[in-house]
Amino acid sequence: MHHSHVDGVPVLRFSEPGPLRATLRFGVGARDETYRTLGISRLVAALAVHATQRRLPQEAEPVVSTGLEETRFTVSGSREEVSDCLEALCSALSDLPTDRLGEVARALEGEVARSLDPRAVGALNARYGSQAAGLEGHERSRHHLPTADMLLGHAAAWFTRGNAVLTLTGPAPVGLRLPLPPGERPRRSAPQARHPRASWTHRNIDGVALSVEASVGSAAAAVAHRILRERVTATLACQPVSAAPAEAATALLDSGTVVRLLLASARTSDAEGVAATVWSEALSLAGEEPTAAEVARHCAPLEGAPARLRTLDDAARSELFGTPCLDEGSRRRALEGVTPRDVRDSWQQAMERAQLVVPNGLLLDFAGPDGRRLWCTSCWTWDEIPPWGQVFREPLVKRAFRRAAERHWVVLTPESVVSCRPGMYHELRFDDVIALERWGAERNLIGRCGCNVGIDPGWYRDGQRLARAVDEAVPAELAFDGA
Repeated sequence: MHHSHVDGVPVLRFSEPGPLRATLRFGVGARDETYRTLGISRLVAALAVHATQRRLPQEAEPVVSTGLEETRFTVSGSREEVSDCLEALCSALSDLPTDRLGEVARALEGEVARSLDPRAVGALNARYGSQAAGLEGHERSRHHLPTADMLLGHAAAWFTRGNAVLTLTGPAPVGLRLPLPPGERPRRSAPQARHPRASWTHRNIDGVALSVEASVGSAAAAVAHRILRERVTATLACQPVSAAPAEAATALLDSGTVVRLLLASARTSDAEGVAATVWSEALSLAGEEPTAAEVARHCAPLEGAPARLRTLDDAARSELFGTPCLDEGSRRRALEGVTPRDVRDSWQQAMERAQLVVPNGLLLDFAGPDGRRLWCTSCWTWDEIPPWGQVFREPLVKRAFRRAAERHWVVLTPESVVSCRPGMYHELRFDDVIALERWGAERNLIGRCGCNVGIDPGWYRDGQRLARAVDEAVPAELAFDGA
């Protein structure tokens, strides 16, 4: 692999015959956005591509892909075509056509922006809340168009030579220039899991998801992940449930930690049984060593992308995020050294803070890794008295025509707003609010926990006073008008 720099940008290349394929990567994705600006990286990329096409209308169009951690532009063609396209693209990132912001945003409507399964982003949201890796899993009615200043600020902070790497496969490009704006490598702090021990919770997902944290470079944890996927798939195939194979996914948390996810499909009627299978198999792997045959089978290199491309991808991620970079030989030797005890020990450690996520409406009664009842971390509290404060109830006329089980009211305290229903309540502290949407007279409080609390003044007696109190309690910089 050739390693060089062009205009301060690291360039990694494997020599191969045929056309040149280039991927310009930036270490920015959904985890670096806010609730207000979710999708802004994709919008920056789309505007840059739009400007590139205007400059080079006859050249190949860069293909954009965005995810939790990266935004990529991929270009293929002759050495000259690729060089010209990359230079035009980098220039466009320094001078985005913000006058086309609305037009490009409308063109993106309806595109699938998520790079991960909805069950995966739901599980990340349950684990970390609506921040960083969990932000993309927050349910919303629509994305909000950022202002031109927001867009330019985001581009200036993240789409710079200090946060970029170029990977190439093919012959060396001709006259390559990468005139990106200057900038330092961004520093980010990884979010902490919202709960310190093994737990279960709800999200609006179709199926069941299990998430654990593990070391990025742990070959034993990787093997455990593969074994668990195989075991769950085999067990579900023998049960009278929807038996689609279990799926595995990963998401980078920081330079040393990766989130490993196991995803299982389930109809609503089968979800509890599928959850029981996933959890029992995960506990079994944490309690007993797998067989030597299982370990040997899953220590074989994964099929899929060629080894050289995996090495190139690892090297690029190492440049962007500081993760370990292993060549194919080192990766194979690490896997060959894994023992059954290593697998059990690594998974046992991961399960200490595992989280099981199931569809809304289920109530689970499982044992945790410590033998005690598995902790439920739902934001709703059942069968307890709500906090004390000002109570805003529905008008008497509405209450008279509503069944008792359907009634709802709000309690306003100096520190929080509490949404109440008979037998249950959800408290959202104002210091946990990450955004306040104003839809005319209505208010929608967005919580870091991953939940929304909607307030329509027309629902409650003296509701206008409630809305004013919410406006005053939430910092002005977190409030914006929905369109």
